[in-house]
Amino acid sequence: MNQNILILVMAEEKWEEADFLRKQIESQGYKAQILDIGLIGKPEGACDITRKEVIAASGQDPKEVAKITDRGKRMPVMVAGGIQKARQLYSEGNLAGIISIGGTTGTQMGTEIMRSLPYGVPKFGVSSTVSLLGFASRAFGTGDVTMMNSVVDFTGAKSVMMRNVLARAAGAICGMVDSGAKVPIALPGKDEKPLVAITQIGICEQCAVSVREALEAKGYQVVAFSASGTCDRAMERIIERDKLFGAVIDLSPGGVGEQLFDFGMQSGPTRLEAAGKMGIPQVIAPCKVNIGSPTSRNYRKHPEYYERKKYVYDEARTFIRLSEDELILVADTMADKLNKSSAPVKVVIPLGGWSAVDKRGIDFYDEELDRVFVNELKKQLRPDIEVREVDADLDTPEFAQAVVKALDDIMAT
Repeated sequence: MNQNILILVMAEEKWEEADFLRKQIESQGYKAQILDIGLIGKPEGACDITRKEVIAASGQDPKEVAKITDRGKRMPVMVAGGIQKARQLYSEGNLAGIISIGGTTGTQMGTEIMRSLPYGVPKFGVSSTVSLLGFASRAFGTGDVTMMNSVVDFTGAKSVMMRNVLARAAGAICGMVDSGAKVPIALPGKDEKPLVAITQIGICEQCAVSVREALEAKGYQVVAFSASGTCDRAMERIIERDKLFGAVIDLSPGGVGEQLFDFGMQSGPTRLEAAGKMGIPQVIAPCKVNIGSPTSRNYRKHPEYYERKKYVYDEARTFIRLSEDELILVADTMADKLNKSSAPVKVVIPLGGWSAVDKRGIDFYDEELDRVFVNELKKQLRPDIEVREVDADLDTPEFAQAVVKALDDIMAT
């Protein structure tokens, strides 16, 4: 079994802590290597993968890098080189887990390097500044990174409190490696059903549960991603980088509109593109496509939003109906993305409401506006992309059955 754990550290500042961490990891039966992602100043001790090696791996001219005295300008070089070295170790079977220690700069670089590795590789960051407002979301990004708030700062390994932090961190990364090896992510065999990725959100929970149960009864493994702007963005990256999925059911692609209008749940400019790019079949439904979740910043910029029809879902989210022009733009954007798909695509549209908050009979429901989107989408999609309309609300078992049927038909071709 692969027993090597990679430690990322700015060795000119925190080598002593990294060396203590290495010894703690090795005391638990694992091998540990220190990789220097330092910027300015000489390392405090020897590193298994030196700064010189990292710079060489970045593809930059070491002589030119030596002239850079700005820390901020050196960071991208060390991140690029660190990514290459970490990926090389992983591809060679010499990386079972990865851990970083640092403050703001070290955490930024370390977590970016971690996020370049596939889903499921244990990734653990120890940071004295991760609790800074807005910083944790940058550290996590779309990666499966686990963070530990050290509380105490890195001032050497002589402090009993810092040694305790590092000892716990060593136990955490070793435990993650050990437990992950016991339950590995194994792809289905040739005669088995593929993994299916599905997006879902609270306002289509009933539909998502029904789809998942029906697919599991057919022998599929279903992996769900919350369509909240981060997890659906992560799904796109996993589809493209890790190649785990054989089909995608995108119940809630509303992040496309969120991105277009700079709303609070935007999921990146490449949302709804990865599956088509990788040749993976897709079934698309329109949950949350017709509504948005603007932030206070959006309301200040567009005071007309105050006049829109609204639905207060909880303390964190108030949805508004999109306008006719906005729906046309969303439809055009989604059609453009789906038209580029190299694999079969089917779109399933409910004739009723498109979520639990705009079912027929609820004031938030607006059939005429929804038809604007549907008509435009049909007009812009390739002729071979079928749009199926179902006489049901989206968040119902009946609509879920239509979604499963669409996937069955695609997988049978």
